[in-house]
Amino acid sequence: MKKVLFIGLGSIGQRHYRNLKKIKKSFKLYSIRKIKKSPELDRFNNINSEKFNYNQKYITELKDEKINNKFDIIFICNPSSLHVKYALKFAKKSSALFIEKPLSHNLHGVNKLKNQIKKNKIICAVGFQLRYEYLLIKIKEIIESKELGKIKKAYISNKHYLPYHHKYEDYKTGYAANKKLGGGVILCFIHELDYANFLFGKITNINCKSGIKSNLQIDVEDYAKIKCNYILDGYKFPVYIDLDFIKKKEERKCKILFDNGLVYWDLKLNILKIYKNEKLINVIKNYNDRDKLFTKQLKEFLKCIKNHQVPKSNIDNGISSLKMALYAKLSNKLKKTIQIKL
Repeated sequence: MKKVLFIGLGSIGQRHYRNLKKIKKSFKLYSIRKIKKSPELDRFNNINSEKFNYNQKYITELKDEKINNKFDIIFICNPSSLHVKYALKFAKKSSALFIEKPLSHNLHGVNKLKNQIKKNKIICAVGFQLRYEYLLIKIKEIIESKELGKIKKAYISNKHYLPYHHKYEDYKTGYAANKKLGGGVILCFIHELDYANFLFGKITNINCKSGIKSNLQIDVEDYAKIKCNYILDGYKFPVYIDLDFIKKKEERKCKILFDNGLVYWDLKLNILKIYKNEKLINVIKNYNDRDKLFTKQLKEFLKCIKNHQVPKSNIDNGISSLKMALYAKLSNKLKKTIQIKL
């Protein structure tokens, strides 16, 4: 029987826990929690109970000093500033790793972790579940087919009012609002950076303007306007990424303009619209809910462990997306465009 350890049981840790129980009821589950205030949540992040108490029946809670035990799989779901610390600890024991995004909040220990993963031939997944999204994969196919010609430019946005993000908790105490925990809109909305890298090829430079515009009680940036230049099949084009914690009406979109058309993806409505020569030629609706996307990634992770294969979202794209986020922060600090190589 495989032994699985969850480090952190906030909303994302609980989601992976629930999905794993559905897929593999035979696993023996353990948890480490530094802060034991998380309520029990359902798949929509609504509160089922004011106290998380799954451990009474299904999951054994351990003290930190007990994690010297050998576990087969580790889910690292604590604040991002602690991800590498725990990943290194268990990479040395050759445990399979599922590390939530972002990989970290800086590059300290990241290369050491990658080398340990390679040395011990560890299966490591990073929590970029959008790489498993049917509509994103469809966009990738359209780009590669060149049916709409070359990309001229692209626009990506993710805007979500921070206090609405996790309504079950005081936003001021959550990791997203605190620099020391790895917060800020650039790292928290790093999915957008990762899927830009997935779609658009090689990034060559980045320019970012970010800071605090709102009255939110945070010590991290609440908005970021990023311009990247990519090169794909020998041609260059800009990608504009707009992120904020401020807008109360949630927005999450991607628009790509081609020589002969455009694609428009609304991530909230799960709709992809495809235009050719200004004519709407296809509308694709993905009816799977968000939880099924996480389950899809989880199933692939378990299959990769069994067959010793590299997951689609892995340590390499985890590092690339983290570097892109950190280059964006550096660009803002230096107030200039940064030439980069991921």
